[in-house]
Amino acid sequence: MRIETPGDLTAQWLTDALGGEQVTAFSTERIGTGQMSECYRVALSYDGGTGPASVVLKVAAADPTSRQTGLAMGLYEREVRFYTDIAPRLSGPIAHCYHAGFDPETGVFDLLLDDAAPARQGDEIHGATIDQAMLAVTELGRVQGPLLGDSELAGAPWLNQGAPVSQELITALYAGFLDRYGDAMTAEQREVCRRWVDSFDAFMATETAGHRPMGLVHGDYRLDNMLFGEAGAERPLTIVDWQTVTWGPAMTDLAYFLGCALPTETRRAHFYELVDAYHGALGADCPLHPVDVREGVRRGSFMGVTMTIIASMVVERTERGDRMFLTMLERNCAQVLDTDALAVLA
Repeated sequence: MRIETPGDLTAQWLTDALGGEQVTAFSTERIGTGQMSECYRVALSYDGGTGPASVVLKVAAADPTSRQTGLAMGLYEREVRFYTDIAPRLSGPIAHCYHAGFDPETGVFDLLLDDAAPARQGDEIHGATIDQAMLAVTELGRVQGPLLGDSELAGAPWLNQGAPVSQELITALYAGFLDRYGDAMTAEQREVCRRWVDSFDAFMATETAGHRPMGLVHGDYRLDNMLFGEAGAERPLTIVDWQTVTWGPAMTDLAYFLGCALPTETRRAHFYELVDAYHGALGADCPLHPVDVREGVRRGSFMGVTMTIIASMVVERTERGDRMFLTMLERNCAQVLDTDALAVLA
């Protein structure tokens, strides 16, 4: 049975997917604001037994253009394959998946996941507390540690589809970014962005040449994709939106998180503490030294600049979005300068 919308759900399908007590009734409500996919909380009732009070259904966007974009970019396949092929090997901040389906011809997919509630979503503009940041980097290390240098994942076609972004594309997007936000940018921020855009293709070629530590990369490891569990939650942290998961330079997520999630002065004050916590969470058998991690963060600091430029130009413009992208610009450019990342560019 294909689940394309919440209207396709039946009590029997939910019973079979959950593999437990008979579901007798359910209701759905839209949650989140995703553009490429849609999420619904499904409240459940049972015939005298017990089971989860609710689960989360994720399906492809109803909008045909958004769905075609998600299919063409491989976003739907990646997320489904993450939950079916990789997540069972891992512990940590990952929701349990009860059911996953994907049609490569139409882009129709479904994921039935455990509900992270009660939880509080992170706020990119406000920034993380030190406790939240420590939890986020530690859990990231727990996810990435067992998979560092994994030869099977390194050769998986669905996880290695090539970067959809080129220097030509980011140059065009940056022109739009300058037109919109240029008056709010400092001279230093303009210089960071210009140097990065001009060096994009050459730098990316060196990063994928095979001599950097490689691993699983979430691709959008930021506060808006983090649910911090409250009393009664299954986990202290749940990471969502694995549609951009890929195989790449292992420290990319850590660099992106540090550059985006923390006010600049807070990051400066706790940088080494957070990097060391991440390194420790990679595990006792990790072949990387803390110096390797810091160098990976240095080189990965441009990820935040890239995402700031791209995301601001491809999503619907809002007042909150403007504030968020300018905040991301300030924090990520500061990290580039603090780590002397410009020195690694051609």
